[in-house]
Amino acid sequence: MKFNEISAQEWYDLKPYLDTCLLPVTGLTGFEDPAQVTLALEQLRDALETIEIPYKGRVVTYPALHYMTAVSMRDQLEALSLHLKRMGFRYVIVLTIHTEASSWKAEQTDLLIAVDMEQWESKAEQIKASISKQVQHLWQHSD
Repeated sequence: MKFNEISAQEWYDLKPYLDTCLLPVTGLTGFEDPAQVTLALEQLRDALETIEIPYKGRVVTYPALHYMTAVSMRDQLEALSLHLKRMGFRYVIVLTIHTEASSWKAEQTDLLIAVDMEQWESKAEQIKASISKQVQHLWQHSD
């Protein structure tokens, strides 16, 4: 479920069930041409669907963090994850197509998933299964 699909009144009613925030990170630098940006956004959308669709009743997708700047991504994700948890989310999942993202894992981020889109075409089903397993593992070991 996307953040803008929930009205203010619905949020209070659904809050106990929508306990997971999905924060997409595109990882753009500003040096990409329009075709590269379009490709990155399409790839991120494809990766997001592996969580958004099967877990629609539990996950809220927030707006994507598109650009990386001189600010530490780890620090930025730590602050965002903390704020999201203070807003009522129990879990924060960061999903990115930026393959060097392993160093971004922040203490308040419960799960960081970096999808290698170069392997997506040949291993999509395996990647989707791995993502699903990671999400379910997070919930099972935290509930």
